[in-house]
Amino acid sequence: MTTTTVAARQQRSRATRPAHHRDGPLGRQRRRLYWPFLAPALTLYLAFVIGPAISGVWISLHSWRGAGDEMKWVGLANYRRLWSDDIFRTSFLNSLEILTICGVAVFAIAFIMTVVLREMRGRYAIRSLLFFPYIVSPIAIGVGLGLLLDPQGLANASLRAVGLDMLARPWLAPEHLFSTILIGIVWVSTGFYVVILMAGVDRIPKYFYEDAELAGANQWQRFRHVTLPLSWDVVSVAAVLWVINSMKIFEFIYAFVGTGDSPNPDTRTVPIQQFIVTTGGRSPAYLLGYGCAMGVVLVAAIAMFVVLLRRVMRRDTIQF
Repeated sequence: MTTTTVAARQQRSRATRPAHHRDGPLGRQRRRLYWPFLAPALTLYLAFVIGPAISGVWISLHSWRGAGDEMKWVGLANYRRLWSDDIFRTSFLNSLEILTICGVAVFAIAFIMTVVLREMRGRYAIRSLLFFPYIVSPIAIGVGLGLLLDPQGLANASLRAVGLDMLARPWLAPEHLFSTILIGIVWVSTGFYVVILMAGVDRIPKYFYEDAELAGANQWQRFRHVTLPLSWDVVSVAAVLWVINSMKIFEFIYAFVGTGDSPNPDTRTVPIQQFIVTTGGRSPAYLLGYGCAMGVVLVAAIAMFVVLLRRVMRRDTIQF
């Protein structure tokens, strides 16, 4: 038996042994050293994420108005109250509309921009301009957009100046306000997802597109059979991020709608309604147990949508 054959067998034997046999005492000692480095991060995660989450669930089972008030156990009464709360149902439906309507618009525009920019010069500069609204403070964007879309603001003045008076609208009127909010969310969010999708498309080797062109594939066919399958893992991650981000939008809408004594219930989302009933200073206010129940329901809904989305979008990763 040759030395090469013996070495190959020994290598296969080591590869098939359990990890604790293969590594030996040195490997076990190395793994024990991981914990001192992981401990600070795990401690912070437990203190600032897991701890408050458990505390929120516990508070949602009580009637409590904050420090100085006695916590009274009410069980699932706060959750039962949600089912009969018309404003909460409206807020939840508004959050779902943002998730679905804005999601379709954001990803449709992001895909179009990704395909167009892939073959353009200066695409990185254009991508930065598209991403800019996402990095600006949502409060500043909300306030600025509110001033822009004021009936006497720059948007309507510009339309009238170029003879498009018929397109001028009272954008902030109650009947148009939520639609305007949806448009604003699409405008603010699209750049972020363009950057993510372009990152997935940029890693696709050019020879895939060259082969598709030689086969006579048009732009749509190249997108369907090359771009989308080879960037599917990036698309699925972007979709999960959208579910999480869209359901918890707060600052932009609150700044855009304003901070008056009674924000229009038709424009509220779950985070805004939660803020109003807990610390919003309005009647009823400081219902911390009820507000925590809203938060638990929102987190549960996000988790359910993410799991469902992951199942729907599951497919084998194409290696290239």
